[in-house]
Amino acid sequence: MIETFNTHRPALFGIAYRMLGRVSEAEDVMQEVWIRWQKQDAAEIQSPKAWLVATTTRLSIDELRSARREREDYYGVWLPEPLVGEATDTPDRLADLTDSMTMAFMMMLETLGPVERAVFLLREVFDYDYADTAAIVGKSEANCRQILRRSKAQMQGNKPPPQSPNDQARRVVEQFALATSTGEIDRLLDLLMEDVTIYSDGGGKVKAAGLPIRTADRASRFLVGIQRKLPADTAYRFATVNGMPGMLLLSGGQIYGAYSFDIEGNRVRNLYGIWNPEKLRHLARLPHHRSLPDT
Repeated sequence: MIETFNTHRPALFGIAYRMLGRVSEAEDVMQEVWIRWQKQDAAEIQSPKAWLVATTTRLSIDELRSARREREDYYGVWLPEPLVGEATDTPDRLADLTDSMTMAFMMMLETLGPVERAVFLLREVFDYDYADTAAIVGKSEANCRQILRRSKAQMQGNKPPPQSPNDQARRVVEQFALATSTGEIDRLLDLLMEDVTIYSDGGGKVKAAGLPIRTADRASRFLVGIQRKLPADTAYRFATVNGMPGMLLLSGGQIYGAYSFDIEGNRVRNLYGIWNPEKLRHLARLPHHRSLPDT
């Protein structure tokens, strides 16, 4: 049974993470699915994948329902826990991340209720038909069609075009790191779109902007301002964060911040900064020396 579970585990984690936006919670769901899977009689299950997907989705719906109050009371901007790519990621895996795990896309999913989110993901991301989707979420097919229609209308026009990390994007990130570390506002302004937006998640644990910072002028001054408060030994590492060009900030070899960039051409459209230490804890497992070379 363990081989079957491990075969489907990446897809199951993908569902749980997209549903919850938290690596730790997604891993908890995976653990519960595994416990329940071990108790099943394999001979009575026609489709192991269908059973595993349904169980993962239902547990994620329950988890998200219980977490809604916490998120409503969350201080400042809520961003998902960052997923950092490995050096060994294949183009197919990076494309999968880019399509439906970007910070922008995950933030838009936050506007949907638990069942709406599940229906949207099962249909639009994982390409499940209405019959299977309805069976998983416990709704009629007609209801699922209505849910999807409302969800798509709510999110229409907001999904950014996919952008995969490349050498050009890396150069923009490197220039960004240099401009912020040296406090060169003019150079920073050249790297930011005029209508750039910065989203900063400190979760009330560390200082961060409570609201999005908009326009290049305000964004550049904000970035230079917080730079003065960073540890003196801060090191920058280029990374793929939620399928997009990103950067990790380290002090004493420990990650204390993560950026994900939406880049258009040679300029930054949106910048997502995760500073909440609880959302960075899982990154301690990253093999920094191998997959995250210095910028």
